Amino acid sequence: MDDGVPPLPGVNNFSPANDLAALLEYLIGASGRHIIPAPAAAPDHPSITDAFDALLVAAQDFEVVPGMSLADHLWTHAAPLHSGEVASTLIRGGPAGHAIPGFLLLYAVDARSPLLYLPQRQPLRVRDGIEIAHEAAGGPFLALIRCAATADGRAQAVKACAMPIYYARRFVPVSTSLDRDVLRALEHLQVALDAHGAECAIRRELPFSGTVPTQITLSLSLPDRTIREIRLGVTADERPDQSAANPRQSIFW
Repeated sequence: MDDGVPPLPGVNNFSPANDLAALLEYLIGASGRHIIPAPAAAPDHPSITDAFDALLVAAQDFEVVPGMSLADHLWTHAAPLHSGEVASTLIRGGPAGHAIPGFLLLYAVDARSPLLYLPQRQPLRVRDGIEIAHEAAGGPFLALIRCAATADGRAQAVKACAMPIYYARRFVPVSTSLDRDVLRALEHLQVALDAHGAECAIRRELPFSGTVPTQITLSLSLPDRTIREIRLGVTADERPDQSAANPRQSIFW
């Protein structure tokens, strides 16, 4: 089955059922969105626009068809789907009589298949449902949606993958709500170290999906000199039957 998702660079055999999830993971990794740089290296507060721009740059490494960049068939807002822009682009860009797929890359506050809940917009319905990675972590999410042109000249959201992230301006993938708490604490540590002239970068290690525990690396350095790297493992049992008052969770290094 052809899922309409371009293969990863250098990868020939790819399971269509996992293409969207793997492509989303690759885009996050290639764009560096899984890294929270030291304050001295990135003094400006991050913006969601900057995060999406970085993902669009990473998308240039893919081709939906030979000679056609994925970045030209990727939208970071839902409005083009409803306005007809997505449909016209797909129909116009494909071979005669054959539309090619397009993709939406969206920030969502919640995901409950088949509905993707977008901020200040009506929910987006995905025809074949949403694959939700680490559903217990809850929102917010970064979602990759495959779109296809229909026989009547419109476009519809066909299939989606939603990955839980730290928060709106930091697209760092998380597996549990504990991951978010740990990242929040580590950002406070960054600020404290920065006040003493030391830099600390936080990196969520690949792969993002199917990895237990969550692997986070701290890179500590002074100007022009790396001091050491510390790897943390974060694990939490957030199964539905687990008591919220007594969750099993741990952090180790």
